Amino acid sequence: YGVLDESSQKCFIFELQLQGGTAMKVLNSREVKKLKEDLVIQFGAFLTGDYAFFKNDKERIFIINKDIGKIDYHKANRIGLYFAENMNNYVRLSKEGAQLLVREAENVQNTVELSEDEVKAYFKGEDITKDVSGDNRQIILTYGAEVLGSARLKDGTILNHLPKISRTNSIII
Repeated sequence: YGVLDESSQKCFIFELQLQGGTAMKVLNSREVKKLKEDLVIQFGAFLTGDYAFFKNDKERIFIINKDIGKIDYHKANRIGLYFAENMNNYVRLSKEGAQLLVREAENVQNTVELSEDEVKAYFKGEDITKDVSGDNRQIILTYGAEVLGSARLKDGTILNHLPKISRTNSIII
């Protein structure tokens, strides 16, 4: 459900009802502020672009350029980029969310560089034991200049959150 302000050409959307029955709620400024605070605490950075943030009933957060008012979203099955998921006491970035954060923000913290063997293990879906300072936090995994995604560091083990569809035994580095 939304309201189009004709004078300013801006679309104020409170909830999207997409084809297939998926409802997505627009995060209000307080919710966006909380998301920003959480990401700054976890990674020392937040996105610099002008985005609208949506949340579905599974606590998954999607982002889209604020020019959404210019499209006919009633015919869409999905909208936005899957950015993150609200967990109990932290935000877990999606692979694309981690890549976007690193691309847009400066001085992103809590990044961990993986070796070639660790990258192969990561793409197989395995957890990785690594001597990394700090524990029980979200991290962004990198290999060289590439951002691979995010993971949870717990007791010296990187817990793999790579979706099964993205896993493979055949990787060429």
